[in-house]
Amino acid sequence: MIRSKDPDLDKEAVRVVKALPDFVPGKMNGHAVNVWYTLPVTFKLQGI
Repeated sequence: MIRSKDPDLDKEAVRVVKALPDFVPGKMNGHAVNVWYTLPVTFKLQGI
């Protein structure tokens, strides 16, 4: 399930995920397999 709080937070989450290193494909018995991964993104907002 994808939950959104604010479009600006969504943009920041996408920016952070795109900055992650490339993922290594999953393999089973030497063959590539489909893998699902959930990457939780948590923001800590600080007041001004």
